[in-house]
Amino acid sequence: MARTVRELKDRLKLIDLVLEVRDARIPFSSANPELENLVRHKRRLIVLNKADLAAPDKQQAVLHRFQEQQLSALFTSSQKQGSIQQLLQTIMRRLKADKPNADMLMIMAVGIPNSGKSTLINALRHAAKLGKGSSSGGKAATGATPGLTRHISGFQVGERPTAFLMDTPGVMLPNVPNEEVGMRLALTGAIKDSIVGEERLVQHLLLELAHQPSFTGEKPGLISKHAEKVPLLQRATTAAVDTIRHSLQDSQPAKDWADELTSLQQLNHDVDMDDGLAALQHTLQQKTLDMDKSRLDASYRKLLQAYRAGGLGRYTLDSL
Repeated sequence: MARTVRELKDRLKLIDLVLEVRDARIPFSSANPELENLVRHKRRLIVLNKADLAAPDKQQAVLHRFQEQQLSALFTSSQKQGSIQQLLQTIMRRLKADKPNADMLMIMAVGIPNSGKSTLINALRHAAKLGKGSSSGGKAATGATPGLTRHISGFQVGERPTAFLMDTPGVMLPNVPNEEVGMRLALTGAIKDSIVGEERLVQHLLLELAHQPSFTGEKPGLISKHAEKVPLLQRATTAAVDTIRHSLQDSQPAKDWADELTSLQQLNHDVDMDDGLAALQHTLQQKTLDMDKSRLDASYRKLLQAYRAGGLGRYTLDSL
């Protein structure tokens, strides 16, 4: 990682705008302080990618937080053409306003692993309306700028002026500040499941869902879109979430958990964190008698995949 950071620092000298790509589901936990230190003197736009997986009713509050920090941020989704077009227009409009006489502009995308940087770049490349003969494909950017050919390899995303966008390796946080941030990074895929463990991730996911008032588990097909009936894993997930909610209410009768997303660090220690996982396992084993460890592990993977694909709903995990 140290080598990557050094290379980024060298390349930043040629960059006109930095796109800091974050995960919209964890807009603050997916920030990397080391990257922020590198780019703090550069023009920067925070791109909150995967907005189609984040809670829509939280977006204005998130943007307000960034405005308070005097940072520009924009929600986008690599999967939606209209969203990518809006991002591209914002990028070019800002660059033309800041450097109206430039012949060529360089843009760099940075972020933590699995924030969707490369997918976003490809979406921008396809969305760019480039003239005949432009290098919108896989051709590396070349030009007369000293060091350009040697240090920069990217795609053209705009013309008049010519604009190139380059990808960079994902840079993970040098230190995860606390367990809550670490688990949220793992839930969204920034940290490998094998490092944390799928069972522990599912346990944390159930706890997160218990603090999401919008999760009811009543809508058929949350996990299987084509299911005529509520699938077993969905019923088990709902039972587990309900168990955790009852535990929270019993341990904190004076607190209405549905009012806001509660920090895990503030939870009462009397709450048994294994209750939700036990309820999930019990429901699965009750319906499938031969639910051994390998089948349980497969169910955990399916549940995590469902969450990451939006099959459980759209949630913003960070507190606002």
